[in-house]
Amino acid sequence: MEAIKKKMQMLKLDKENAIDRAEQAEADKKAAEDKCKQVEDELVALQKKLKGTEDELDKYSEALKDAQEKLEQTDKKATDAEGEVAALNRRIQTSGDCPAETGGGREGSR
Repeated sequence: MEAIKKKMQMLKLDKENAIDRAEQAEADKKAAEDKCKQVEDELVALQKKLKGTEDELDKYSEALKDAQEKLEQTDKKATDAEGEVAALNRRIQTSGDCPAETGGGREGSR
């Protein structure tokens, strides 16, 4: 009879320990679920931020592309203008030489 009481008491302790472990496991599960929810919320916020950053990158990339195209056009115009100025300078120098020669000839014939 004494052995049965001891066995019953041991089973009761085992049951209480099992209940304690189950409650602890349940608390751990709840904490893990809360942490998971927090991480998921953080992930959503970071994805939103990333999307905004990608949109901003696209906007600035497009602006950079436009600026580079304008720079290329401006460089081409500047190069063309420099060529025209050089051509005009050559014409001025060439035409400047001719009148002096012909003008000198006219003065001598008077």
